[in-house]
Amino acid sequence: MPVAGQGVQDSIPEVYIHARPEKQNADLRNRYNAGQKTIEIDQKYISAYQLQNIAQLLSQQTSVFVKSYGINGLATLSFRGASAAQSAVLWNGIPLMNPALGIADLSLLHTGLFDDVRLQYGSSAALYGNANVGGALVIGSSRPGFQARQEVALTLGAGSFGRKDIAGKWNWANKRWNINIRGFYQRADNDFRYEDHSGQQQQLDNARLSAGGVLVAADYNLSKVNSAVSAGVLSLQLWWQEYRRQIPPALFEPYSVKHQQDASFRSLLQWRKQGRKFSYYIKSSYSDESLHYKDSVARQNNRNTVAQYYGEAGMEWRIHNPDQEENGESPFFHHLLLYVPFQYTTASGENMRRREEQVRPSVVAAYRLADAAGRLQLNIALRQELVNGERVPFLPGGGFLWKVWRKDNMASVYSFSFSGNIQRTYRIPTLNELYYFPGGNDQLKPEKGWAQEAGYIATAVFKKKPGAGGPGREVFRISHGITMYHRKIDDWIYWMGGVIWTPHNIARVSSRGLETENEITCRVKETVWHLSFKWAYTLSTSLASYIPGDGSIGKQVPYAPRYNGQANLGLTWKGFFLNYNHTYTGYRFITIDESQYLLPYQTGNAQIMYGLNAGACKIQFAVQVQNIFNARYEIVSGRPMPGRYFLANIQLGWKK
Repeated sequence: MPVAGQGVQDSIPEVYIHARPEKQNADLRNRYNAGQKTIEIDQKYISAYQLQNIAQLLSQQTSVFVKSYGINGLATLSFRGASAAQSAVLWNGIPLMNPALGIADLSLLHTGLFDDVRLQYGSSAALYGNANVGGALVIGSSRPGFQARQEVALTLGAGSFGRKDIAGKWNWANKRWNINIRGFYQRADNDFRYEDHSGQQQQLDNARLSAGGVLVAADYNLSKVNSAVSAGVLSLQLWWQEYRRQIPPALFEPYSVKHQQDASFRSLLQWRKQGRKFSYYIKSSYSDESLHYKDSVARQNNRNTVAQYYGEAGMEWRIHNPDQEENGESPFFHHLLLYVPFQYTTASGENMRRREEQVRPSVVAAYRLADAAGRLQLNIALRQELVNGERVPFLPGGGFLWKVWRKDNMASVYSFSFSGNIQRTYRIPTLNELYYFPGGNDQLKPEKGWAQEAGYIATAVFKKKPGAGGPGREVFRISHGITMYHRKIDDWIYWMGGVIWTPHNIARVSSRGLETENEITCRVKETVWHLSFKWAYTLSTSLASYIPGDGSIGKQVPYAPRYNGQANLGLTWKGFFLNYNHTYTGYRFITIDESQYLLPYQTGNAQIMYGLNAGACKIQFAVQVQNIFNARYEIVSGRPMPGRYFLANIQLGWKK
């Protein structure tokens, strides 16, 4: 459901199959986004897609467009007609976008490594900085709970086209420590059959994949046991992974011998302390990524490396008296967040004349006002950033959430909320856009503009009356929301060319549209039925161009579908979960003058899970059927997608 200012699960908690305790996200900035539509992926879907990448999860369970270059290819995110480089991806608040490319490859993000997967629509450049133009994907770990427990889980999976998966998780905690280790390994042949442009059946070649990774997280409680004074929590996360993938031929290629190896190491050291009046945090992150691309036919053997250091220190001040808040004596609560981010990135490789770097320090201030009744939230954020010593535009932003009406009684709850947001936004050219050889353009201007959105959400909940099956037990919920948005960007960057491609500023692009999210859940005895429908209409067109006669004026930006949506229908009964998912993606133009396009496509997908408990042991079975109706389609021109295929896994767990 669409929510302004806070994340809410897609459906009621009873549908959890492999549930984990809910934990508050540790990033303080999440409290200062009132007025922005935010979607938190429900834990049942994270569990269902735990052996798949986040690109598959988002393409089937949200209305955003995931631009996939086919099996073993790049997969990027597009919000509301924005380019991939205008869509931020954050891991525990740390930018994951490749400093050279300016994008994050979602096919390299394994869903099972993360507790939280959240989409924040619209620009929030004042809070998160560069590249947060269309929206942000926020992934990471929940705040640790220092309660004695131990949990072990092993997942084995297999599927069509020679796919095999293994994943494991171990979590141990006491009053002082919380340690979590997760890892995965995957192999696949990906030798599915497809239809070429002449209508002949072919088998995909040169498409094998092997991948593995591990994420280790350790949290240490610095406070003395039973002490009323908090000394904070010290956290360390280490994340390593490697993907070896063959790149299959496109439909216009007779064959392919391309190989690509992606390896990355990321680390995060963080201290945070929460007090009654003040909260503090310091985080420091170092990331190193390497890409080795080899094509013996084209005689290419390129090695590229990028590194990033990200640091941030901040303080939140509860300006009001905490005692008045706790006693309900104050009508309004005031919070002020001050923080200083610093980002240093470098890139080098065969396609750059020399090692290139960027240094970006910033200063950010954010203010939040909330009333004691919980009906109103207001926030304002201000950011000033430097790039290699030069000041970028001053970035203000603000929004509000107003719960216009709420009626709550023993039998029902009705509510209606209205929200709005306005942000100034910008994106500096990436290192590749500036310095890639051959083709880079060091005369590029930064993208800059303004973005606005407004929306509402209406919800009705009906409960059984006390004494009729339990006090206030929810039996029916219906919600409906609409969000409208508008964004205008000057100096939009777009790659054009033939043999050598070069990025250009194509002047001005306007993006506007409407999104709707609707959900119904109904309990009949022990069965909970759910139905959800999400739809997005996007117009992203050029208003002006620096290139005479390019034919782009008034035309849709390439690979920005006007229509995109998905629906879920299913039920949960005791430990059984059944869901049918249907997706639709409309026309995608592949040229700036709309002279060429890809046809719309639809896919049907089914997920079945069954979990049972035997004392401290848990067993969960899961089966998925993807592309049930065997649709033939391309998301990106020339890159065939697989027809019907199957995935199955079993998870063995133990919890104490």
